[in-house]
Amino acid sequence: MQNIDLAKAIEVINQSNNHRVITRYTKPEFYNLNADIPKKIGVFLDIEATGLSYTDDKLIELGMVKFEYSDDGRIFRILDEFNEYQDPGRDISAFITQLTGITDKMVCGKHIDATSVSGFIVDVDLIIAHNAQFDRAFFETTFPNIEPRAWACSMFDINWNSENIESHKLEYIAYKYNFFYEGHRAITDCLVGLHVLSQTLYNSKQLALKQLLDNAMKPTYKLWAKNAPYEHKDLLRARKYRWNVHPEYGFKAWCIELPEHKVEDEVLYLKSNIYNQRINIPVEIFDAYCRFSVVNSNRKNTSYADKLEWIQKLQNT
Repeated sequence: MQNIDLAKAIEVINQSNNHRVITRYTKPEFYNLNADIPKKIGVFLDIEATGLSYTDDKLIELGMVKFEYSDDGRIFRILDEFNEYQDPGRDISAFITQLTGITDKMVCGKHIDATSVSGFIVDVDLIIAHNAQFDRAFFETTFPNIEPRAWACSMFDINWNSENIESHKLEYIAYKYNFFYEGHRAITDCLVGLHVLSQTLYNSKQLALKQLLDNAMKPTYKLWAKNAPYEHKDLLRARKYRWNVHPEYGFKAWCIELPEHKVEDEVLYLKSNIYNQRINIPVEIFDAYCRFSVVNSNRKNTSYADKLEWIQKLQNT
């Protein structure tokens, strides 16, 4: 069938309420022509590992796609790609092989040179991953001496729910934008993640990358409801608190991460509904350099003394 006939057939099918045609992802030559405006360099990064725990499991594949972008959210050229395997020093489970397609034979004897990785990102302003909490932990523990960069997360720094996209999985988001791909290979996930960021969001009509940039650069506040009365656990859970271990001090408590404009109301809620008194709860402030990081925690809060003082006053008044 000629391309023009296929295009007409797809148009007719998509006009039906009963059928929908989605297209296989193909790498574009470029996204926008080079405009005479300042541009930055980003990297979309994806990691495959032997499991989910950065302390117990090992990185087995690293993919990175370098690209040009502007502050208004436009993506321009794809500049370079990096894709290498690493031998984890243990057998890869059948489950991981089935999920990723990566076998022991593919990684045997392979080693990712940290100098090459550092050189690839030397001119990069921002690293993006689709689950930065996972990818950043493995990246920083595998390459601990690489200079920290700002990170953003295409899963959490875009409000997909408000765009009528109920699942945060990359495959599902791609489907909602009428394309599909074979996932769980690092470089493919990078290219597809970048393609998703080039899309216009359905309801806000923003470019996806623009919303990510706006959200990633704003500080967020994690409030730890330490020693909250046990009988209020359901109230905290209903407010979307999560039970977690503080990464620096090791205590267990309910916690929530919020943008700045919600902090005052949340402190007042905790004082009135959970503790019924003045409080002194631990608060962490994260920016793009330390958010999702497991090794770069020393930067946390060092530039936000005035914000911490403000929160302390809220708790004690």
